[in-house]
Amino acid sequence: MRRHCLGPVGVMVVLSLLFASAAGGQEEPACPALNEGVEVDVRFEPSKPFVDDSRSRAWIQDVARALHHPIGVTASRLSHTLTAHFLVRVTADRRSRCLYLKTLTMVLAYPNTTVYIDNAYRPGSCEYQAIYQHEMEHVRILNTHQTRFLPTWRSRLQALARDVRPLLSDNPQQTQQEVLQKLDQVVKKEIERLDKFQKAEQGAIDTPRNYAKVRASCQAW
Repeated sequence: MRRHCLGPVGVMVVLSLLFASAAGGQEEPACPALNEGVEVDVRFEPSKPFVDDSRSRAWIQDVARALHHPIGVTASRLSHTLTAHFLVRVTADRRSRCLYLKTLTMVLAYPNTTVYIDNAYRPGSCEYQAIYQHEMEHVRILNTHQTRFLPTWRSRLQALARDVRPLLSDNPQQTQQEVLQKLDQVVKKEIERLDKFQKAEQGAIDTPRNYAKVRASCQAW
């Protein structure tokens, strides 16, 4: 009855440009700073799980090999989309271009969360409901965790955005992709760090004492 996470991080990188053009960028005084700051936005799309009660106990146990004889399991995978908009301006000598980060947006989501319930228990039965309630507590922890850390994420992205200084580039499109990839590497490490808190909360409800409490609520196990 424990949560089974198919993977802590799913990555989708999206590049959106205000102006296009295209190899490497380097920091140069030829690019003056802009007066405007970088607009940062972080959003979380709460998990809306699908309940699958068609699977056998053997199938569930095969999926959750690391767990101890589960009769229900929640499978989830966190994905994040990092999107950046850049402004490109031609230098005074019109020989190159200056690249400026204008907006940075991240969307976190659990797009394919599924709650599996042993098909030995019919919907509406005490045992079915007990399993369902336990697994939905795992889903609640997923959603609460991400919502709680949204302010942390905003502060982190604002700090990252401030570190992206104007870049002189002969190939803005490639430079933009390189900047976004570097930002995404930092984001992935932060996701892994914060995910440890979520896993600890999940483990706190997957204890022998809690399992015994769930089983004590019904008779026909």
